[in-house]
Amino acid sequence: MIFINNLRQNLENLRTTKEIDEASLIEVRNTIDNVEIELQNKDTLINELRNNTNTIISEKIVLEQENIVRSNQIAGLLEEKANLENNIRILQQERAQIPSKNLVTTFRQSLDSMAGKLDEPESKANYIISSMNVKLRTNLSLQDNELQFQLPKPDDIIPPENLSTIEFTIRSTPKELDLSEYIEVPDLTGMTLEEAEYAITDAGFKPGTTSEKNSNSPQGMVIDQMPSACSLAIPWAAIDITVSKIIYVDMPNIVGLDIDSGEEVLINSQLEVGEITEQSSKSTSGTILNQSIEAGTTVLVGTPVDIVIAARETVEVPGLIGKKLDMAKYLIRSAKLKPGNIVKQVSTEKADTVFEQDPLAGTAVLEGECVDMVISIIEALKVPDVTGKLINEARTILENKELRIGRIIKRTSTLGTGTVLDQNPKADTEVDAGIPLDLVVANQDIEMIEGIGPERGSKLKDIGINTIKDLAVADTETVGEMVGKSTATKFISMAKLIDSASQLGSLGIDRQSAELLVKAGGIYSVDTLKNAKADDLYNLCEEAIASGKVEVPVDYSLRQDAVNRWVELAQ
Repeated sequence: MIFINNLRQNLENLRTTKEIDEASLIEVRNTIDNVEIELQNKDTLINELRNNTNTIISEKIVLEQENIVRSNQIAGLLEEKANLENNIRILQQERAQIPSKNLVTTFRQSLDSMAGKLDEPESKANYIISSMNVKLRTNLSLQDNELQFQLPKPDDIIPPENLSTIEFTIRSTPKELDLSEYIEVPDLTGMTLEEAEYAITDAGFKPGTTSEKNSNSPQGMVIDQMPSACSLAIPWAAIDITVSKIIYVDMPNIVGLDIDSGEEVLINSQLEVGEITEQSSKSTSGTILNQSIEAGTTVLVGTPVDIVIAARETVEVPGLIGKKLDMAKYLIRSAKLKPGNIVKQVSTEKADTVFEQDPLAGTAVLEGECVDMVISIIEALKVPDVTGKLINEARTILENKELRIGRIIKRTSTLGTGTVLDQNPKADTEVDAGIPLDLVVANQDIEMIEGIGPERGSKLKDIGINTIKDLAVADTETVGEMVGKSTATKFISMAKLIDSASQLGSLGIDRQSAELLVKAGGIYSVDTLKNAKADDLYNLCEEAIASGKVEVPVDYSLRQDAVNRWVELAQ
């Protein structure tokens, strides 16, 4: 109770200065004590009422939760009851009953039907149905000592567990084959197509389909047949044959091409690259001088082709250590060599720099050989914290980390112009070398305030108002002579707002909360915050947000304990 303590302090000051007599002093002290006791009693009563209210609310929440649980239980029981009633209804329905002998008769008729289809004259073999495996899902009943199958109706929905599964096998007695009319199939392999067709007809059969298949056998020779040789088949049955087919290609002309292009042409033509020999020539090294098979010749697929190429020269491997990868590739190609395997390895060297090569620099090799390299990569960098630094200092820090400045966004602030207020990515974020950082930089220029353009800014600077801080402490009358009184009031208020938000920021208060304290609570400095009452300040801010007097982001929220902490920090 701060005001009680203040009264006592004031009373003590009066007693010291002897501005009050002893009797009055005692009377006032007693009055203050009574008031303090009465306030304490009221505080106690308020706390009891608050505790009772919280207890009632907690009990209400518990009862509501219990009510939800009971409602869910009732709903579950009702659903279970409906399912049971439906199952009972299904079980009570009347269904057709089929004696077991009738069911077996039906399956026998099915066997006879299938056997008849397989026994048609067009069949190439006389197949016999010997058995049928049956799995039946049905209800079982016994009437007059006879087993009955109770079948569900078409529209019944019966749970699987309410049906019985019956598995049984029906066997038929196979009929004896009559082979008296069957004749032997001739062996056609090794014959030509014409010879095979004559042999088929002469043996009492008819030619079936003819297909081709890649083979090493002579072109058009029979290599397979169906039915197979020496098997039995009914007269005039069709006999299918397969004849060999050899694929030929025309030899392409590869003379004059470089060896890589020539090999690619042969492979695309389904030919093989044979022996490669070198020969001294005035032609560019690696140029094909001769091919073992003349262009235009018809050859089998897969035929190997020998090649003669112009001899390659001996060249010296260039030095690549310390070179950037692009430069190293250029040097390799300039030396008539090829870049080989490139391995990346973490190193203290600059990124993308060669620090190993194979063969070594100065080694003599044949032109066209490959040069392997190991290049450096840098581990992920951690972004340094440059907030609070001046822009030039921040640039130096970033460049030393192999980073750079991206966009620069100016924001009004009472901090020195060029001071970094924020950065993206944030400090300690892992990034690759060379990535740009966007910086938010402070700007004190009064023209950063909305409405103060170059013309008004020039007038204000003529009277010594150069920065936002200057404008925040400027005299309204003086500024009004330059821009008008109402406009001056608005500009100065905006400058004070920015200045106040900056001061409050020194306590760790974010910018949104600082603006809220200024606009809603009239807190323009750390000193005014020090003398504020935390509870009253919190209520003012909440009312300003609720009424729309101060607009805040949707996800913004102000906490009572945060306001208490700010006031304590200010004190």
